Amino acid sequence: MGEVCLKVFCQKLLLNKVYPNPSRDIFNVSFVSEEVQDLEIRIVNLLGEVIFTENKKEFVGQYTKQFDLATYPKGIYMLEIEMDDGVVNKKLVLQ
Repeated sequence: MGEVCLKVFCQKLLLNKVYPNPSRDIFNVSFVSEEVQDLEIRIVNLLGEVIFTENKKEFVGQYTKQFDLATYPKGIYMLEIEMDDGVVNKKLVLQ
């Protein structure tokens, strides 16, 4: 799959996979941080409410996680990966 990132951040973080998207429950997220950096991974709803957050200090390498949103209402959610110098966003569609 192609990488999804803001041009300025491509060298630091490659968001490789977010699948399936749309999904009925499970989202698999995979990215690579090519530099040591502090990260905050969040999933937020359209009201801005954080439904998941994880902090990674001095993280480098492959990140893979499965998110189960089966207990949340159907709709649009945002995956946000905040780095020292910016944020990468990816829309998640829960059907």
